[in-house]
Amino acid sequence: MLQNSLLPPELPRLAGMTLAGGYRAAGDSLRIGGDFYDLFPTSTGGLFALGDVCGKGVGAAVLTGRVRQSLQTLRLVEQRPRELMELLNRALLDAPGAAARAQFTTLLLGTLTREPDGGLLVRLAGGGHPAPLVVRTAGGIEAVRVGGMPVGALTDARFAEAEIRLAPGDLLLTYTDGVTEARGGPTELAMFGDARLCQALASGAGLPPAALVDRVLQLVDEWLDGQPHDDIAMLAVAAA
Repeated sequence: MLQNSLLPPELPRLAGMTLAGGYRAAGDSLRIGGDFYDLFPTSTGGLFALGDVCGKGVGAAVLTGRVRQSLQTLRLVEQRPRELMELLNRALLDAPGAAARAQFTTLLLGTLTREPDGGLLVRLAGGGHPAPLVVRTAGGIEAVRVGGMPVGALTDARFAEAEIRLAPGDLLLTYTDGVTEARGGPTELAMFGDARLCQALASGAGLPPAALVDRVLQLVDEWLDGQPHDDIAMLAVAAA
């Protein structure tokens, strides 16, 4: 039961958009780790989270559970991404034993709002996480530079915001650094890297989220060729 509660959730269906998640734990037999994603329906669309807790295995998974549970509660009083991130930061630092654990998470929070023409307005808040990527229908790739500071590390942490629009068919991919920092290839030491990820996305432009996530996971698995790796999580959303 505890293990199941720490695994990524089954994503709800949201009108006007298609979504898919991808997950690989870092070789843990329990299949749990410190990378996570979550999605909550809202009256205008959805609210999503994707993060990377410092550490691996059960210890990181416990903080992952704490972050997800806190978001479940805090979203009931605040759904603006940056303000929600500030509340989460305070909640994590106020938790008993937080100072002794010295754990934190990088995080992206975003709202998905349906627009009359079928597009999506995405408002993002960043907590020190890798920039999400927009895959345009024509194959162009755009990095959304959000920035910000990790969540749960400092009481006076500052978080950043960005806003983008997805036209029908465009896709937003959020991911953890387990994707780009996967080491493998001919030398077994080279990182998968940003360039290979962007190439994989550009060649898969127009694919639905589930197919594109599967494509990236397959390419990373081939690059690793059985090598140990960090936790990996991805969440993709497209305007239907």
